[in-house]
Amino acid sequence: MKKTAACIVLALSIPFVAIAGQKNVDGNQGVERMAKEFGLDEDQKAKVESIFNAEKQKVETIFGEQQAKLQAVQEETRASLKEVLTPEQMAKLEKKMSQRNSRKAR
Repeated sequence: MKKTAACIVLALSIPFVAIAGQKNVDGNQGVERMAKEFGLDEDQKAKVESIFNAEKQKVETIFGEQQAKLQAVQEETRASLKEVLTPEQMAKLEKKMSQRNSRKAR
């Protein structure tokens, strides 16, 4: 039962993945590095930056859609668990999930 509870806690506390590299390198730095490495002229730099900006918007949209789907699954799972667990058991589960999420936020 402990393994099942741990799996449930893990499934309900899925961290949402940030766009790879977005925190560390903004698009402009990437364009500057590309310009140096490939010898881009100003026109090429502007076009590459525009391409990267368009990609970023598309990726953010996809992540937003996926996040909404994951949240719906999590809410459905919680509702199903509430039908099976006692209020005390559900409170324990919610507390464990909250503790796990606060540890991940650090």
